[in-house]
Amino acid sequence: RVYTADCAAPTPAKLTQAVSDMKAAYDDAASRSVSALTNIDVMVGAIAGLTFVPGVYKWNAYVQVASDITIKGSADDLFIFQVVGYLVLAADVTVNLVADNTGRGAPQARNIVWQVGGYVLIGARS
Repeated sequence: RVYTADCAAPTPAKLTQAVSDMKAAYDDAASRSVSALTNIDVMVGAIAGLTFVPGVYKWNAYVQVASDITIKGSADDLFIFQVVGYLVLAADVTVNLVADNTGRGAPQARNIVWQVGGYVLIGARS
């Protein structure tokens, strides 16, 4: 759906609520602590080909994804990727959601948060 401020009610209220919800989600993700010291500046931001397990990850500069990455866990797991600088996904990059061996399904997109302080560039077909 597309909302604009000059549409008839209740669109302006829904738009205001959506922006408020987005800010709350951004602030919540930014406030989370990294889950392990090894989750800081993973591969100095060049994360192509890596597999990520549930947790909070942080990069103090940038993240570049030149080829596919995998997010592995269950349907209830949370993944937060905090990027102080920018995030760039090259063209044709896929983020694979793969189930672990718990039998609780694969990670859900709604439980994967990219909190980026700078700009985001997403290549064609990514």
